[in-house]
Amino acid sequence: MRPPQCIRSIALLLFLGLSVAAQQPAANQTNSSQSSTAQPARTDQDTELAQMRQTLDRMESLNTNMSAEIEFLHDQNLQILLRSNSQMWRLLIRDLRRQLDREERRSGSR
Repeated sequence: MRPPQCIRSIALLLFLGLSVAAQQPAANQTNSSQSSTAQPARTDQDTELAQMRQTLDRMESLNTNMSAEIEFLHDQNLQILLRSNSQMWRLLIRDLRRQLDREERRSGSR
């Protein structure tokens, strides 16, 4: 395998990991709502919010790891692309954390 192909393979694996992490909240929410139908709605909502926060933490960790590995790439165009992608994920995670904080404040004031 030539070095550029190896680098592209690594980049693809990192993106797939972030994609899987981004899809996990929906699966976790479905499982938690099915398993806790007897519990009060507030506890179920608190559990969902905690799971969402945990997923955001994992996404942030994956993004940080990916950002650290970008510097080792030799292809400058790929570095630029991956840095842009990392910045996009950082902004998305920040906005999702803000929404989560608002939702927690709203559910706490009820």
